[in-house]
Amino acid sequence: MLLTLTNHRNPALFLSRRYNKGTIYIMNEIRASEKTTPRDQVQSTRTGAVRALRPLYFYMIVAIVFVSDQLSKQWVQAKLINGGPSQQVFGQSMLITLTHNTGGAWGLLPRGNMLFITFAALAVVALMYAYHRMERVELLVGAAFALALGGALGNLTDRLRLGYVVDFFDVRLIHWPIFNIADSAITLGITLLMIHFIIPEKSHCHLEPDTALNSASASQLED
Repeated sequence: MLLTLTNHRNPALFLSRRYNKGTIYIMNEIRASEKTTPRDQVQSTRTGAVRALRPLYFYMIVAIVFVSDQLSKQWVQAKLINGGPSQQVFGQSMLITLTHNTGGAWGLLPRGNMLFITFAALAVVALMYAYHRMERVELLVGAAFALALGGALGNLTDRLRLGYVVDFFDVRLIHWPIFNIADSAITLGITLLMIHFIIPEKSHCHLEPDTALNSASASQLED
């Protein structure tokens, strides 16, 4: 070592490079040891926050959708009669018309209440499972799951409790089936998911910290 240092043209530069190599080696060893920690700590070290939308806020959105859906249906049923006259909101373009829907939209499967109960129950389980089991949930995806889950619970409650879904939003500007807040939340959730998967993410030009460190390590070792 002493002979190498004596023969080197620039001893200070030689010592500096040796010191940098040792520092980088220690840092890499520390990072390698951190990857052997428990699962939650590993996920936190590698990806930061696993869920951009925390469970508290996720279920707050679910509760808001569900409660607003159920309260609006109770209000409409107290004010209007099924098959009776409508109440105008924006002239003849937007009305409140109470209907009891035992099937799907556009009169699909009018006697398929049990089938739709099965579909809704599976959707609820799938959404909750996906949110809690995915290693990383982006904000847009989490909000979409929460909206769809709240809407599915709202309509499922109707079918289990009443045997039909209470619909009342009657938009006559276009040929559209009468719907409710739960339907709107489900549609918005699906739209957010489509936006997330269709619009490509912007490419990142900068290096991640680990990548930058590895690049620096390689260049230092080459010297």
